Amino acid sequence: MENKKRKKWKLVVIGVCLFFFFLILGTCSGGLFSPFPCLYLPSFKGKVINADTKEPISGAAVLTVYYKEWTSVAGSNTFAVDAQEILTDEKGEFKIPLAMRWFPLYRGYTEGQVIIFKPGYGVFPRHRRSKAVGERKTWPPPWKYIVYELPKLKTREERDSNLNIIRPDIPYEKMKNFILLLNEEYISLGYSPYPIPSEEKQK
Repeated sequence: MENKKRKKWKLVVIGVCLFFFFLILGTCSGGLFSPFPCLYLPSFKGKVINADTKEPISGAAVLTVYYKEWTSVAGSNTFAVDAQEILTDEKGEFKIPLAMRWFPLYRGYTEGQVIIFKPGYGVFPRHRRSKAVGERKTWPPPWKYIVYELPKLKTREERDSNLNIIRPDIPYEKMKNFILLLNEEYISLGYSPYPIPSEEKQK
């Protein structure tokens, strides 16, 4: 009789543990029970190449800005909640890792916009000749390996026009490489660079 009670309690404990496990798993991936105290940042990976020569582009800043949509009686509004960045390697490849932020202000699943920039090349996705091969330009699907094509800019006018980039509304520390390369191009063309926070200049 006592053994039966123990087995019963074991099954109850196992059942409760499994319930909470799948609850957390579902909520952190934007599941049925979302929101939960976890912000889910999907992974992006791929390769950046020259649109004309198909050669890899190394040292390009790949910035992923994650957005959520807030719905109210006045309508819906999309806003940035986080970001990750990385530089492409010598093969032009990159991988933005999967990340989770616990106990953030905004929770659940996010969508990511990929922005790719290197001085002298058309910025993705704004430049008309930039391309995510076979995919939508601004919201490429996470997890899938995607090839991005950037056109080489040949004139001063093209480079000037390319700098008309809307800077994401995220903290500087989330996009240091992006701002560094952007400032490199601004200075090369004789313009004032984006200001860098004073605490960063002291490092």
